[in-house]
Amino acid sequence: MKKRTWIFAGFLAGLIFFIASWIGGTNFLMGGTIHSGDLINQYISFFASYQHTILHDLSSISFSFSNGLGGNTAGNWGYYLLSPFNFIVLLFPTKFLPQALYTVILLKVMVASASFCWMTKKLHHLADPWAISLAIAYSLSSYVINYIGNLMWLDAIAFLPLLVVFVVQLSKGRFSFPYIWLLAITIVANYYTAYMVCLFLVAFFAYQVYLNTSTLKELIKNSSLFILASLTAGAISGVSIIPTAFNLLENKLNYSLPNPNINFFHIWQELPASVLFSTRSLQLPLRLQLPLCFVGTITLFLAICFFFNGRIALKTRLASLFLCIFTASGLLSEKLYLLWHGGQPPVAFAYRFSFLITFIIAFFASYQLANNISRNNLKISISIFAIFLVIYYFRSSKLLLLNSTDCILVLVFSIISGLLIFIYYKNKINAWIPAIFLIFEIFSSATIFWNNVKQPSVKITDYIAQTQSFINQLPKSAKTDRLAKSFLLNDNCGESYIFNYRGAEVFSSNNDPKISEFYSLLGLPGDGYFYFYFSSTQLTDALFDIKAFITTNRLTGYTEGFKNYGLRNNLANNKIWLKNKQNVAYKCNTFPIAFAGYKANNLRLTANHPLENQTRVLNSLTNSKHTYFSKPITAQVTSDNLITKTSKKQLSYQVKKKATPSSVTFTYTAKPNSVGYIVLDNNQLYNYSKIFKITLNNQLLNINSVTYQPLGISVPKNGKVTLKFQMGERNEKGNLFIPQLYLLNKQSLNKTISYAQKNQLKLSKWTNNQVEGTINIKQGQSLITTIPYTTGWKAFSDGKPVKVGKALNRFIALDLPKGKHKITLKHTMPGLKLGIVISVLGFIVMISEYLIIKKHQKKQL
Repeated sequence: MKKRTWIFAGFLAGLIFFIASWIGGTNFLMGGTIHSGDLINQYISFFASYQHTILHDLSSISFSFSNGLGGNTAGNWGYYLLSPFNFIVLLFPTKFLPQALYTVILLKVMVASASFCWMTKKLHHLADPWAISLAIAYSLSSYVINYIGNLMWLDAIAFLPLLVVFVVQLSKGRFSFPYIWLLAITIVANYYTAYMVCLFLVAFFAYQVYLNTSTLKELIKNSSLFILASLTAGAISGVSIIPTAFNLLENKLNYSLPNPNINFFHIWQELPASVLFSTRSLQLPLRLQLPLCFVGTITLFLAICFFFNGRIALKTRLASLFLCIFTASGLLSEKLYLLWHGGQPPVAFAYRFSFLITFIIAFFASYQLANNISRNNLKISISIFAIFLVIYYFRSSKLLLLNSTDCILVLVFSIISGLLIFIYYKNKINAWIPAIFLIFEIFSSATIFWNNVKQPSVKITDYIAQTQSFINQLPKSAKTDRLAKSFLLNDNCGESYIFNYRGAEVFSSNNDPKISEFYSLLGLPGDGYFYFYFSSTQLTDALFDIKAFITTNRLTGYTEGFKNYGLRNNLANNKIWLKNKQNVAYKCNTFPIAFAGYKANNLRLTANHPLENQTRVLNSLTNSKHTYFSKPITAQVTSDNLITKTSKKQLSYQVKKKATPSSVTFTYTAKPNSVGYIVLDNNQLYNYSKIFKITLNNQLLNINSVTYQPLGISVPKNGKVTLKFQMGERNEKGNLFIPQLYLLNKQSLNKTISYAQKNQLKLSKWTNNQVEGTINIKQGQSLITTIPYTTGWKAFSDGKPVKVGKALNRFIALDLPKGKHKITLKHTMPGLKLGIVISVLGFIVMISEYLIIKKHQKKQL
């Protein structure tokens, strides 16, 4: 095993991960579902796009109309999709993407274990038991088992030990070409964690130079080699980094997030709970989450021994302490926390840099095992560890409200670990005994954690197959424009990627927040990095060219994670594209994707008035003055077991008898068979699932409570519409905004749509990166589209370049002279050409470095 220990460590980590995830219900290959990260509600969609782009349609490599209403994809490629492991995904059909992604994660865990084992052999010459057990502890740390769904972060964990070995070589004056290659791959795989790794490697290099350099000449020489190799790696990765940077500058870096509400003083009091036996769930508010630093109790104990081992030079221990403080500096203050996260506070999953802390603990544990320790130093280490346990038991566990079972497990593993290390250093037991116990603890931690987390739907494969089958059966003409639906699985609003249609919703950290803001103003759920299309109206269908809208009779809860928002009863009178036992695809009358109209860039929209905003947008783009909604119809209010009082638009209530069903009902009388919308207040909806059950004509509603939103209805033959709020047990009194009913003037809407259709861009080509057609422009008009404005688009009119402008300050528009024009819109990824040039230069520099170093080595011989 001596020469192939690292291979064994990799396979053993894979086996342990497979079994623990099987028992814990997160093994996709054995019918489970990975719970953590955004794997099932985001990444599966991106990987479906990855498959489709590489195997079927390269036109979507820079821009995709499945990316919400359409968007630049550079950020998604740079953050999610460029890992070398991802090619495995191409071997799986789309419906088996969960199994494909599990396989990718499994391989990354195996590589992380193998690389750490190789590092310990190379740097510290550890015996097999310790090299294997520490490798498994590192590859299955609490960071990995908690954040396992964020598979794009795992490349950094897998490659970091190898990079550290190469940095050690550079610090000793040996140029390392593997370092250049591996750092470039790490950056390309995920720029975010690569940024954290690069920060750490700079500090680690300084640490090694301090320990290994004796003269100023050596310092300059070795530092120059490190800087040159690092810059070369950065240049080689330019083909990925430069387009991603352009995309981030346009979108993500323009979106301000609130600073984290973290009590760093408390973090240090709670820290023992995150470095000892870990069984806690991360399904907590961000401010209550802990840095994930558990890498085995024996590992922690050995790291403590390192710093109190008098046989290791004081200079080395002090330098190591400074390296540890730097690595954990994100736990000291908000500014340092933000520095480690690239200046952007995480939306969820706090302390994302803490994988570096787990590495440093495991690294110094390995360093300690390469040295013996005196009896007195061992006793001091045991005392420090005991104090750590006391702090945990009397402070950390109390602050975090940990239950007695967790505390007992921590104490049991801690006591056994301490005894085993003490006996081991007394030369009473073989190294395999504490090593096997460490592996058992890591296995137990992963299994217990995964078992304690509520699992989302395991029917992803069936859901994908069934939904894809229905969409495939739609007539071709139904899928030429955009498509939307009122249901999804596991909050995945990127299903347009999975089913390969032009969509209207997405969730991505690379989104343009202007689109989310616009959705919110129109009454569609939109906030920051995501926007949905559930609470849509026939006006938004028209505006965004939603040619087909699919509804379902499957109720929320038919499988875990499935939601049927059921807000489109207003489509009941529309014609139907396709219908089966479960789904109906309705035809929608819409604007074309591009038409001759008016830019309306000075239009001001008002928050919390969605129907008024929709009216103003449609009229402004078409220079119309139509009225699309009736005057509000006021409801008759009745209640059960409530004392109510009405004041203006508010209704206050108080429960008469506790533990008795209570409700308030709004009844509207309207024109039979008409279509209308009831506008609901998001403030009263925010906690509706905890406080209310809302039914519309006895249909239970599932509502995304992000914004004021219109609830689509079809008035029945009797003309009666009832909206009922059933109060929950904890809701004894409160206030409700009284919703009003607005009927749709379909005749006026059809006139506006007819105007846009008569003035449409007659398409001859529409792919993800190119739109072509002819249009007739009248005096004062512009070419208006609902393609989100991004850099990278170039426009040509009759073969001549035209400046790309904006409509509604968000969408592409072209100012054109009066007359008929042949229009071409082309998209290329911004920064791609520059990135390619920089990468080529990086390769040339690397080859030059190789030739110069080889020539220098020959001279020395």
